[in-house]
Amino acid sequence: MPNIQLLDPTAEDVPEELGLSPKLPDLRGKVIGLLENRKYHADSFLHELEEVLVNDFGAGKVIYATKFSYSAPCADETLDALVSQCDVVVHAIAD
Repeated sequence: MPNIQLLDPTAEDVPEELGLSPKLPDLRGKVIGLLENRKYHADSFLHELEEVLVNDFGAGKVIYATKFSYSAPCADETLDALVSQCDVVVHAIAD
């Protein structure tokens, strides 16, 4: 009799809850990280957002990063770089 292998599709990891970061009083002079997920139009949205953040809200610098794939988690190295360099990070998802 042949064996049948059953796969359990449920996630094994329990996500760590970190809570919310403290609010920034404003964005003037702040370094903003923009993380794009490679979905259609996410890059267009983030480039428009960059202009608004700099021109309308006075952001000092914008750092742009891209995930390898929209369906995969962001690489730890990318997240670590954004966290170490940025005051705030925006993750864009679009279609």
